[in-house]
Amino acid sequence: MDEVVGNPPAPDATGDRHVAPRNVPLTLANARFAMRALGARRHEERSVLSTLAEQLRARQLRVGEDLCSPGKWPPGVWIIQDGIAEVAVDVGANRCVVQTLCRGEAFGVAPLVSGRWIPCRVQAATHVSALLWPVREFLVQLERNPALARLVLDGLVDRIVDSRLRLSAVLASSLEVRVARMLLVEERDGVVPVSQATLASMIGASRPALNRVLRDFQRDRAIELQYRRIQLLDRDRLDDLARSTTAPARHELSPGPRLRPLHRCR
Repeated sequence: MDEVVGNPPAPDATGDRHVAPRNVPLTLANARFAMRALGARRHEERSVLSTLAEQLRARQLRVGEDLCSPGKWPPGVWIIQDGIAEVAVDVGANRCVVQTLCRGEAFGVAPLVSGRWIPCRVQAATHVSALLWPVREFLVQLERNPALARLVLDGLVDRIVDSRLRLSAVLASSLEVRVARMLLVEERDGVVPVSQATLASMIGASRPALNRVLRDFQRDRAIELQYRRIQLLDRDRLDDLARSTTAPARHELSPGPRLRPLHRCR
């Protein structure tokens, strides 16, 4: 997936309708919540806590509302407090979900720090309550506050590991293994809070094929299918399958994209 290289927006040019025109301090509890979402592993830094409490903005987003659009800079760093947002790319006429964002997860750090647009649309799949750290304040504090820079680095390292787990889930040899891996990657507090259509999109499978695998898992008491969510009942069983590289492919696999043959050199 190509990325468009450029410079982040000027600090005073956010102009996003989500950014509040006035500073509304949030509670220290929200600041601590934001620190954990950004990747805090060490003891709490007072300078970071006070900065977050002063600069974060509370936001409510309706279903279908964008947190970030393709080809545009995010208005800042988003931290999800409640609800589900989907990160998706357009593949031809289809929309492909590549990741979900739930409570305690953040988006926007990578493009703003790297100076690269990410060609994805981040959209509220449900009603979303979130905290927004506007781009101006975030970039200024990143340069001035070493404790914040260390915190952001910890969070970016975690996201790199997560991205590799997602890639391994998609590249597994059988659909059963792919489904087990993605269920474990997307699990939050014992629940995978996504629909079967979204899950099928994330692993590159047809929905009927995915449903057959999930029904098998449910008969084996590894999961319980619920409306737009999946309850994990036997994590150890899923983990054993996810670690397997030889599981038989009993179900239909997605054929994947067709590549044009390369011209042979004469």
